[in-house]
Amino acid sequence: MTPEQSRYTSCCGVNPLAPGVHVNMDDRFGQIMIENLRRRQCDLAGVETCKSLESQKERLLSNGWETASAVNMMEVYSRLPQAEASRIESLEFLDEMELLEQLMKHYCLCWASKGGSELGLKEITY
Repeated sequence: MTPEQSRYTSCCGVNPLAPGVHVNMDDRFGQIMIENLRRRQCDLAGVETCKSLESQKERLLSNGWETASAVNMMEVYSRLPQAEASRIESLEFLDEMELLEQLMKHYCLCWASKGGSELGLKEITY
């Protein structure tokens, strides 16, 4: 999806809680991810807009959302109950915790709201 298509999607309310949003793709690890995917003929169209958590929030705010937040998946992971984190870490393919941490810092969870002050949506934080 192009940056323009991504902007249209977020402004129309199609996906204000988009899972698996890329972030920090302009650092070395992000560039390696992009190169590896391209070798598999899988382009991440619009990846140039995935610079930071702030750029993800700005993308939502500039398209009419009143509030926007974003947090990287490592932050989400760090808040899991210890039993769940241990279960995840015991999976066979997760033998390198450092690699998992790097990977999770390159995905984020974004959310946005419009209106809803009577529901307290503006107070949602992570």
